[in-house]
Amino acid sequence: MTVFVGDDTVLQFRPASYRLDLRVTSTARHVYGIHAPRTEYIATHPGSGLLIYKMDKIGGISFKDLRASCTVPGKSTSIRTKLCRDFAIFLSRSWHGSSIGCLSLGTVGRSIRPRLMSLCKDLPIRFRASARHVLANLHRVEALPWVLTHGDIVAANIMVDPSSGALTGLVDWAEAEILPFGTCLYGLEEILGEMTPTGYQYRPDAEELRHLFWAELRRNIPALRRSHVHEAVKLARDLGVLLWHGIAFDDGAIDRVVQEGRDVEEIHRLEAFLPVDPSSELEEPSIRESCAKL
Repeated sequence: MTVFVGDDTVLQFRPASYRLDLRVTSTARHVYGIHAPRTEYIATHPGSGLLIYKMDKIGGISFKDLRASCTVPGKSTSIRTKLCRDFAIFLSRSWHGSSIGCLSLGTVGRSIRPRLMSLCKDLPIRFRASARHVLANLHRVEALPWVLTHGDIVAANIMVDPSSGALTGLVDWAEAEILPFGTCLYGLEEILGEMTPTGYQYRPDAEELRHLFWAELRRNIPALRRSHVHEAVKLARDLGVLLWHGIAFDDGAIDRVVQEGRDVEEIHRLEAFLPVDPSSELEEPSIRESCAKL
C-alpha cells in the first residue's frame, strides 16, 4: 500500500516477503541522483507486521498516463523525443557510475546462463535463434560494465514532466540489481510504442527516435563508438528482452518460460522486440539437444 503525504513524501507499507534492500535503494540514489527516490525504513507495524518505508515523491506523472492523455501527434513526438534523450543520459550515469561494491548479485544476475538455456529449450520455436545467439555470445555481454539496473522499466514506472516529456525519475526500484550494462534497454521499446488489442505497435516515428536515442547514448558514452562495444550492448539489450519478456512473472516467481496462449502480452512483446529468423518456424524439436550442447 502506498500513501502520499503532502507534496513530497511517500509512505509505503510492504509485507516482509517484499522488503526493500536499502543498500540497493541507497546505491540507486547515489548513481542516478534525483531520478531515484531517497528511501528509508521507518518502522514495522506492530499489528500487521508490515514494513513501513518513507521515500521521496518523484515529480511529474507516469509516461503511461501522459501517453493516454496526449492525442496531438506533434506534441506526442516532441514529448517522446525529449524522453528518449533523457533516457539515454539517465542510462549513461550507470556506465560512468559510482561504486557498487557493496552489492552482491541478485536473483537474475546469479542465474543468467541457466535462464538462457531454459529459454533456448522452451521458448516458442521462432524465438529460440535469438536466445541461442545471445547464449553463444554471453561472454561479450558479461565483459561489459556491471551496473545497478532498474528491474521493471515499463511506462507506468517512468515519470515525466507532462509539459515537456523530460524524465523526472523512475519509481519501483524493488527489483533493481547488478546486471551488464544495456540489459534494461528493453525499456526504450516502451517509449517507442505500446501494447494494443492486436499486439505491440510502434509509433510512426519509432525508428527516427531510436536513432536519436543511440546517438545520444554514444555522445555520453564514447566507448560505444567502438563497434565491438556497441554490438555487445545490443546483445545485452536482447538479453534483457529475453529475461524480462521470455520469463513469466507469476506472483513474484520468475522461473517459468512463457507459453503460447498463456502469456499473450509477453509473446507479443517478444514478436515486436526480437529479430525473428523466418526459417525458425521450420526447425525441428531436436534443437533442444543442440542448444543443450552450448
